[in-house]
Amino acid sequence: MTVEEYRELQAVDFEDVETSSLTDISKVRVDRNQPLEKRRQQYLEKVGNPYLVRAGNVKVKVSFADNGVSMEDAFENLLLSV
Repeated sequence: MTVEEYRELQAVDFEDVETSSLTDISKVRVDRNQPLEKRRQQYLEKVGNPYLVRAGNVKVKVSFADNGVSMEDAFENLLLSV
């Protein structure tokens, strides 16, 4: 996925998306035995937009703080918790 494609996904307006159309992150499972790159690919295939998911019946917009942690590290931490 290109940087521009990520930016487009990030720009999706929270209010324009129906909760029922989002992937329930509590049901997403990735194979923890796979290398990080494979887990990343599995996660992206399952959720579609990594910035907008749901937890049960609640819409969640994922963002990363500008606190010195790279987006790569933050995404890796997210994958490790799934």
